[in-house]
Amino acid sequence: MVDLPDPLTPADCNLRGLPFMPLHTERLLDSDMMALSTGEEFKTALRLWCKSWNQEPAASLPDDDRILAHLAGKELAGWRKVKAMALRGFIKCSDGRLYHPVIAQEAINAMSRREQHQASKDGDNDRKREEREDRKLLFGALRDIGVILPAKGTSTSHLRKVAASHGIQIIVTDNHKVVTVTPKGSHNESHGVVTAKTGTGTGTYIKEEAAAASPPPTRTHAHEAGDDPPPPSSEPSKPTSLDTPAGYAVLVRRWEKERGKASTVTSSDPRLLVWAQKRVTEAQLREAYDLAVADRELAQDHGPINAGFLDVFLAKVLKPPGGDSALNRQSSAVPPKHWAVSWSGIVAKGEELGIVQESGELAPTFKARVFAAAQLSEGEKAMLRADYGVSL
Repeated sequence: MVDLPDPLTPADCNLRGLPFMPLHTERLLDSDMMALSTGEEFKTALRLWCKSWNQEPAASLPDDDRILAHLAGKELAGWRKVKAMALRGFIKCSDGRLYHPVIAQEAINAMSRREQHQASKDGDNDRKREEREDRKLLFGALRDIGVILPAKGTSTSHLRKVAASHGIQIIVTDNHKVVTVTPKGSHNESHGVVTAKTGTGTGTYIKEEAAAASPPPTRTHAHEAGDDPPPPSSEPSKPTSLDTPAGYAVLVRRWEKERGKASTVTSSDPRLLVWAQKRVTEAQLREAYDLAVADRELAQDHGPINAGFLDVFLAKVLKPPGGDSALNRQSSAVPPKHWAVSWSGIVAKGEELGIVQESGELAPTFKARVFAAAQLSEGEKAMLRADYGVSL
Protein backbone atom coordinates (compact mmCIF):
# COMPACT_ATOMS: atom_id res chain seq x y z
CA MET A 1 0.00 0.00 0.00
CA VAL A 2 1.46 3.38 -1.03
CA ASP A 3 1.60 5.96 1.74
CA LEU A 4 -0.13 9.17 0.70
CA PRO A 5 1.57 12.53 1.36
CA ASP A 6 0.27 14.83 4.06
CA PRO A 7 -2.15 17.61 3.03
CA LEU A 8 -0.37 20.48 1.28
CA THR A 9 -2.20 23.19 3.22
CA PRO A 10 -3.13 23.29 6.94
CA ALA A 11 -6.58 22.06 7.89
CA ASP A 12 -7.57 25.59 9.00
CA CYS A 13 -6.43 27.25 5.76
CA ASN A 14 -9.60 29.15 4.83
CA LEU A 15 -9.44 31.88 2.17
CA ARG A 16 -13.14 32.59 1.87
CA GLY A 17 -13.58 36.32 1.57
CA LEU A 18 -10.36 36.58 -0.47
CA PRO A 19 -11.60 36.23 -4.07
CA PHE A 20 -8.26 37.10 -5.68
CA MET A 21 -6.12 34.08 -6.67
CA PRO A 22 -2.69 34.72 -8.25
CA LEU A 23 -2.21 33.23 -11.71
CA HIS A 24 1.33 32.85 -13.06
CA THR A 25 0.58 33.48 -16.71
CA GLU A 26 4.04 32.72 -18.14
CA ARG A 27 4.22 29.45 -16.24
CA LEU A 28 0.70 28.55 -17.39
CA LEU A 29 1.40 29.34 -21.03
CA ASP A 30 4.49 27.09 -20.99
CA SER A 31 2.76 24.27 -19.10
CA ASP A 32 1.91 20.78 -20.32
CA MET A 33 -1.73 21.58 -19.56
CA MET A 34 -1.74 24.32 -22.17
CA ALA A 35 0.00 22.10 -24.71
CA LEU A 36 -2.09 18.96 -24.26
CA SER A 37 -5.61 20.02 -23.26
CA THR A 38 -8.59 20.73 -25.45
CA GLY A 39 -10.52 23.95 -24.96
CA GLU A 40 -13.17 22.21 -22.87
CA GLU A 41 -10.59 20.43 -20.73
CA PHE A 42 -8.65 23.64 -20.12
CA LYS A 43 -11.80 25.59 -19.25
CA THR A 44 -12.83 22.89 -16.76
CA ALA A 45 -9.35 22.78 -15.19
CA LEU A 46 -9.34 26.56 -14.74
CA ARG A 47 -12.78 26.42 -13.14
CA LEU A 48 -11.60 23.77 -10.65
CA TRP A 49 -8.48 25.76 -9.76
CA CYS A 50 -10.70 28.69 -8.87
CA LYS A 51 -13.14 26.47 -6.96
CA SER A 52 -10.28 24.91 -4.96
CA TRP A 53 -9.16 28.37 -3.78
CA ASN A 54 -12.29 28.75 -1.66
CA GLN A 55 -12.53 25.15 -0.50
CA GLU A 56 -11.48 24.22 3.03
CA PRO A 57 -8.61 23.51 3.24
CA ALA A 58 -7.78 25.94 0.45
CA ALA A 59 -6.17 24.53 -2.73
CA SER A 60 -8.01 21.21 -2.31
CA LEU A 61 -10.93 19.40 -3.89
CA PRO A 62 -13.03 16.44 -2.68
CA ASP A 63 -12.21 13.13 -4.36
CA ASP A 64 -15.80 12.47 -5.39
CA ASP A 65 -16.88 12.49 -9.04
CA ARG A 66 -20.41 13.69 -8.26
CA ILE A 67 -19.17 16.72 -6.32
CA LEU A 68 -16.39 17.40 -8.83
CA ALA A 69 -18.91 17.30 -11.67
CA HIS A 70 -21.05 19.82 -9.80
CA LEU A 71 -18.04 22.11 -9.16
CA ALA A 72 -17.06 21.80 -12.82
CA GLY A 73 -20.58 22.71 -13.94
CA LYS A 74 -21.08 19.46 -15.84
CA GLU A 75 -23.22 16.36 -15.93
CA LEU A 76 -21.51 13.27 -14.56
CA ALA A 77 -20.97 11.73 -18.01
CA GLY A 78 -19.50 14.95 -19.38
CA TRP A 79 -17.26 15.30 -16.36
CA ARG A 80 -15.75 11.87 -16.82
CA LYS A 81 -14.73 12.75 -20.40
CA VAL A 82 -12.54 15.66 -19.24
CA LYS A 83 -11.62 14.43 -15.74
CA ALA A 84 -8.09 13.16 -16.43
CA MET A 85 -6.84 16.38 -17.97
CA ALA A 86 -8.89 18.72 -15.76
CA LEU A 87 -7.31 17.22 -12.61
CA ARG A 88 -3.79 17.27 -14.04
CA GLY A 89 -1.38 18.47 -11.32
CA PHE A 90 -3.67 17.55 -8.43
CA ILE A 91 -2.39 14.82 -6.05
CA LYS A 92 -4.34 12.81 -3.52
CA CYS A 93 -3.24 13.28 0.10
CA SER A 94 -3.70 11.38 3.34
CA ASP A 95 -6.91 13.24 4.25
CA GLY A 96 -8.56 11.84 1.11
CA ARG A 97 -8.69 15.17 -0.72
CA LEU A 98 -6.98 16.30 -3.92
CA TYR A 99 -4.41 19.12 -3.67
CA HIS A 100 -2.67 21.23 -6.30
CA PRO A 101 0.93 22.04 -5.18
CA VAL A 102 1.19 25.39 -6.98
CA ILE A 103 -2.17 26.64 -5.72
CA ALA A 104 -1.31 25.29 -2.25
CA GLN A 105 1.82 27.44 -2.01
CA GLU A 106 -0.12 30.51 -3.10
CA ALA A 107 -2.83 29.68 -0.54
CA ILE A 108 -0.27 29.45 2.27
CA ASN A 109 1.20 32.79 1.20
CA ALA A 110 -2.28 34.36 1.14
CA MET A 111 -3.12 32.97 4.58
CA SER A 112 0.12 34.40 5.96
CA ARG A 113 -0.65 37.82 4.49
CA ARG A 114 -4.18 37.69 5.94
CA GLU A 115 -2.79 36.84 9.40
CA GLN A 116 -0.25 39.66 9.14
CA HIS A 117 -2.98 42.09 8.10
CA GLN A 118 -5.16 40.97 11.00
CA ALA A 119 -2.24 41.35 13.43
CA SER A 120 -1.58 44.86 12.10
CA LYS A 121 -5.28 45.68 12.39
CA ASP A 122 -5.35 44.38 15.97
CA GLY A 123 -2.28 46.52 16.73
CA ASP A 124 -4.00 49.60 15.29
CA ASN A 125 -7.09 48.88 17.41
CA ASP A 126 -4.92 48.56 20.52
CA ARG A 127 -3.19 51.87 19.77
CA LYS A 128 -6.53 53.60 19.22
CA ARG A 129 -7.87 52.19 22.48
CA GLU A 130 -4.77 53.41 24.30
CA GLU A 131 -5.19 56.85 22.75
CA ARG A 132 -8.86 57.02 23.80
CA GLU A 133 -7.94 56.07 27.36
CA ASP A 134 -5.15 58.66 27.48
CA ARG A 135 -7.44 61.39 26.13
CA LYS A 136 -10.08 60.58 28.72
CA LEU A 137 -7.56 60.84 31.55
CA LEU A 138 -5.91 64.03 30.26
CA PHE A 139 -9.23 65.82 29.62
CA GLY A 140 -10.35 64.88 33.13
CA ALA A 141 -7.10 66.07 34.71
CA LEU A 142 -7.29 69.41 32.89
CA ARG A 143 -10.92 69.92 33.91
CA ASP A 144 -9.93 69.37 37.56
CA ILE A 145 -7.54 72.32 37.39
CA GLY A 146 -10.02 74.52 35.50
CA VAL A 147 -8.77 74.08 31.92
CA ILE A 148 -11.58 73.15 29.52
CA LEU A 149 -10.78 71.98 25.98
CA PRO A 150 -13.31 70.88 23.35
CA ALA A 151 -13.10 67.11 22.92
CA LYS A 152 -13.99 67.06 19.22
CA GLY A 153 -11.72 69.86 18.07
CA THR A 154 -8.61 68.97 20.06
CA SER A 155 -6.00 66.68 18.56
CA THR A 156 -4.20 64.24 20.81
CA SER A 157 -0.83 65.90 20.18
CA HIS A 158 -2.21 69.33 21.15
CA LEU A 159 -3.92 67.81 24.20
CA ARG A 160 -0.61 66.35 25.38
CA LYS A 161 1.17 69.69 24.90
CA VAL A 162 -1.45 71.59 26.91
CA ALA A 163 -1.35 68.93 29.65
CA ALA A 164 2.46 69.05 29.77
CA SER A 165 2.41 72.85 30.07
CA HIS A 166 0.38 72.40 33.27
CA GLY A 167 2.69 69.72 34.62
CA ILE A 168 0.26 66.88 33.82
CA GLN A 169 1.65 63.58 32.65
CA ILE A 170 0.65 59.92 32.46
CA ILE A 171 2.95 57.34 33.99
CA VAL A 172 2.61 53.56 34.08
CA THR A 173 3.14 51.79 37.39
CA ASP A 174 2.99 48.06 38.12
CA ASN A 175 -0.72 47.62 37.45
CA HIS A 176 -2.04 51.13 36.89
CA LYS A 177 -1.88 54.07 34.55
CA VAL A 178 -1.59 57.19 36.71
CA VAL A 179 -2.26 60.81 35.83
CA THR A 180 0.10 63.00 37.85
CA VAL A 181 0.59 66.76 38.29
CA THR A 182 3.83 68.50 39.20
CA PRO A 183 3.06 71.60 41.34
CA LYS A 184 3.18 74.97 39.46
CA GLY A 185 3.59 73.07 36.21
CA SER A 186 7.35 72.71 36.48
CA HIS A 187 9.10 69.39 36.82
CA ASN A 188 12.18 71.20 38.11
CA GLU A 189 10.45 72.94 41.00
CA SER A 190 9.25 69.83 42.81
CA HIS A 191 9.62 66.07 42.63
CA GLY A 192 6.56 65.50 44.75
CA VAL A 193 3.84 63.87 42.66
CA VAL A 194 0.22 64.58 43.41
CA THR A 195 -2.80 63.33 41.53
CA ALA A 196 -4.79 65.36 39.07
CA LYS A 197 -7.63 65.52 41.57
CA THR A 198 -5.74 67.96 43.87
CA GLY A 199 -4.01 65.15 45.72
CA THR A 200 -7.14 63.58 47.16
CA GLY A 201 -8.17 61.18 44.39
CA THR A 202 -6.26 58.42 42.65
CA GLY A 203 -6.71 59.40 39.01
CA THR A 204 -5.91 55.81 38.00
CA TYR A 205 -7.43 52.84 36.22
CA ILE A 206 -6.41 49.20 35.99
CA LYS A 207 -4.31 48.50 32.90
CA GLU A 208 -3.89 44.81 32.07
CA GLU A 209 -0.34 43.66 31.39
CA ALA A 210 1.05 47.12 32.16
CA ALA A 211 3.73 45.52 34.28
CA ALA A 212 4.99 43.60 31.28
CA ALA A 213 5.38 46.84 29.35
CA SER A 214 7.20 48.64 32.19
CA PRO A 215 10.92 48.04 32.72
CA PRO A 216 11.85 46.78 36.19
CA PRO A 217 13.25 49.45 38.53
CA THR A 218 17.03 49.77 38.37
CA ARG A 219 19.41 50.33 41.27
CA THR A 220 22.04 53.00 40.76
CA HIS A 221 24.95 54.18 42.91
CA ALA A 222 24.54 51.21 45.22
CA HIS A 223 27.78 51.88 47.10
CA GLU A 224 26.94 55.57 47.62
CA ALA A 225 23.62 54.57 49.19
CA GLY A 226 25.32 52.17 51.53
CA ASP A 227 23.88 49.05 49.91
CA ASP A 228 25.97 46.10 48.88
CA PRO A 229 25.57 44.98 45.29
CA PRO A 230 23.66 41.71 44.88
CA PRO A 231 25.89 38.63 44.82
CA PRO A 232 26.49 37.11 41.37
CA SER A 233 24.31 34.16 40.53
CA SER A 234 25.97 30.83 41.18
CA GLU A 235 24.06 29.17 38.34
CA PRO A 236 24.66 30.06 34.68
CA SER A 237 21.60 31.28 32.82
CA LYS A 238 19.90 28.58 30.81
CA PRO A 239 18.45 29.09 27.34
CA THR A 240 14.69 29.05 27.49
CA SER A 241 12.38 27.15 25.14
CA LEU A 242 9.39 28.78 23.48
CA ASP A 243 6.99 25.99 24.48
CA THR A 244 4.24 26.67 21.92
CA PRO A 245 4.01 26.51 18.10
CA ALA A 246 2.66 30.06 18.10
CA GLY A 247 5.85 31.30 19.77
CA TYR A 248 8.01 29.78 17.04
CA ALA A 249 5.73 31.13 14.31
CA VAL A 250 5.94 34.67 15.71
CA LEU A 251 9.75 34.53 15.84
CA VAL A 252 10.20 33.25 12.29
CA ARG A 253 7.71 35.77 10.93
CA ARG A 254 9.57 38.59 12.69
CA TRP A 255 12.91 37.46 11.28
CA GLU A 256 11.49 37.09 7.79
CA LYS A 257 9.91 40.55 8.00
CA GLU A 258 13.29 42.00 8.98
CA ARG A 259 14.77 40.72 5.72
CA GLY A 260 11.79 41.88 3.68
CA LYS A 261 10.04 38.54 3.19
CA ALA A 262 6.43 37.50 3.74
CA SER A 263 6.61 34.44 5.97
CA THR A 264 4.56 31.34 5.19
CA VAL A 265 5.13 29.78 8.63
CA THR A 266 1.93 29.21 10.63
CA SER A 267 1.34 27.87 14.11
CA SER A 268 -0.79 25.05 12.67
CA ASP A 269 2.24 23.48 10.95
CA PRO A 270 2.90 20.11 12.65
CA ARG A 271 6.66 20.69 12.62
CA LEU A 272 6.28 23.57 15.07
CA LEU A 273 4.46 21.28 17.49
CA VAL A 274 7.42 18.89 17.32
CA TRP A 275 9.80 21.78 18.05
CA ALA A 276 7.73 22.66 21.11
CA GLN A 277 7.77 19.05 22.28
CA LYS A 278 11.56 19.04 21.88
CA ARG A 279 11.77 22.39 23.73
CA VAL A 280 13.84 23.98 20.99
CA THR A 281 15.33 27.24 22.27
CA GLU A 282 15.28 30.59 20.54
CA ALA A 283 19.07 30.44 20.13
CA GLN A 284 18.87 27.03 18.42
CA LEU A 285 16.07 28.19 16.13
CA ARG A 286 17.97 31.36 15.24
CA GLU A 287 21.10 29.38 14.39
CA ALA A 288 19.08 27.10 12.12
CA TYR A 289 17.36 30.11 10.56
CA ASP A 290 20.67 31.82 9.80
CA LEU A 291 21.94 28.62 8.16
CA ALA A 292 18.79 28.40 6.07
CA VAL A 293 19.09 32.04 4.96
CA ALA A 294 22.76 31.54 4.07
CA ASP A 295 21.86 28.50 1.99
CA ARG A 296 19.10 30.40 0.17
CA GLU A 297 21.49 33.26 -0.59
CA LEU A 298 24.19 30.91 -1.79
CA ALA A 299 21.70 29.30 -4.16
CA GLN A 300 20.49 32.76 -5.28
CA ASP A 301 17.01 31.70 -4.18
CA HIS A 302 14.91 34.67 -3.05
CA GLY A 303 12.08 32.57 -1.64
CA PRO A 304 10.94 32.77 2.00
CA ILE A 305 12.16 30.40 4.70
CA ASN A 306 9.28 28.00 5.33
CA ALA A 307 8.91 25.50 8.15
CA GLY A 308 10.00 22.46 6.13
CA PHE A 309 13.19 24.12 4.91
CA LEU A 310 13.99 25.44 8.40
CA ASP A 311 13.36 21.99 9.92
CA VAL A 312 16.22 20.54 7.85
CA PHE A 313 18.73 22.98 9.32
CA LEU A 314 17.30 22.70 12.82
CA ALA A 315 18.02 18.98 12.67
CA LYS A 316 21.65 19.82 11.87
CA VAL A 317 21.83 22.26 14.79
CA LEU A 318 20.43 19.73 17.24
CA LYS A 319 22.80 17.01 15.94
CA PRO A 320 20.88 13.95 17.15
CA PRO A 321 22.78 10.66 17.77
CA GLY A 322 23.59 8.80 14.57
CA GLY A 323 22.84 11.89 12.47
CA ASP A 324 19.15 11.05 12.15
CA SER A 325 16.91 13.99 12.93
CA ALA A 326 14.38 13.23 15.63
CA LEU A 327 12.46 16.23 14.39
CA ASN A 328 12.27 14.86 10.88
CA ARG A 329 11.22 11.44 12.20
CA GLN A 330 8.28 13.03 14.01
CA SER A 331 7.42 15.79 11.54
CA SER A 332 4.36 15.09 9.49
CA ALA A 333 6.10 15.94 6.21
CA VAL A 334 9.51 14.36 5.73
CA PRO A 335 11.31 15.55 2.58
CA PRO A 336 11.35 12.80 -0.04
CA LYS A 337 14.92 13.75 -0.98
CA HIS A 338 16.88 15.41 1.81
CA TRP A 339 19.62 16.59 -0.52
CA ALA A 340 17.17 18.58 -2.65
CA VAL A 341 16.19 21.09 0.05
CA SER A 342 19.60 22.80 0.49
CA TRP A 343 22.27 24.15 -1.84
CA SER A 344 25.02 22.15 -0.14
CA GLY A 345 22.94 19.01 -0.67
CA ILE A 346 22.40 19.83 -4.34
CA VAL A 347 26.14 20.39 -4.88
CA ALA A 348 26.93 17.08 -3.14
CA LYS A 349 24.30 15.28 -5.24
CA GLY A 350 25.81 16.79 -8.37
CA GLU A 351 29.24 15.45 -7.46
CA GLU A 352 27.68 12.03 -6.85
CA LEU A 353 26.14 12.15 -10.33
CA GLY A 354 29.30 13.50 -11.93
CA ILE A 355 27.85 16.99 -12.46
CA VAL A 356 29.92 20.05 -11.52
CA GLN A 357 28.87 23.67 -11.72
CA GLU A 358 30.69 25.18 -14.67
CA SER A 359 32.46 28.52 -14.58
CA GLY A 360 29.90 31.28 -15.07
CA GLU A 361 26.96 28.86 -14.80
CA LEU A 362 24.06 30.36 -12.84
CA ALA A 363 22.87 28.50 -9.75
CA PRO A 364 19.33 27.84 -11.10
CA THR A 365 20.77 26.33 -14.28
CA PHE A 366 23.11 24.05 -12.36
CA LYS A 367 20.30 23.03 -10.00
CA ALA A 368 18.04 22.19 -12.94
CA ARG A 369 20.72 19.91 -14.41
CA VAL A 370 21.14 18.08 -11.09
CA PHE A 371 17.38 17.62 -10.65
CA ALA A 372 17.02 16.35 -14.19
CA ALA A 373 19.79 13.81 -13.66
CA ALA A 374 18.31 12.72 -10.31
CA GLN A 375 15.04 11.78 -12.04
CA LEU A 376 12.67 12.86 -9.27
CA SER A 377 9.14 11.53 -9.46
CA GLU A 378 6.20 13.93 -9.87
CA GLY A 379 5.08 13.18 -6.31
CA GLU A 380 8.52 14.04 -4.92
CA LYS A 381 8.60 17.26 -6.92
CA ALA A 382 5.14 18.21 -5.67
CA MET A 383 6.10 17.69 -2.04
CA LEU A 384 9.35 19.62 -2.43
CA ARG A 385 7.46 22.55 -3.93
CA ALA A 386 4.62 22.62 -1.41
CA ASP A 387 6.40 21.74 1.82
CA TYR A 388 9.93 23.07 1.33
CA GLY A 389 9.60 25.90 -1.16
CA VAL A 390 12.02 24.24 -3.59
CA SER A 391 11.91 25.84 -7.03
CA LEU A 392 11.84 23.17 -9.74
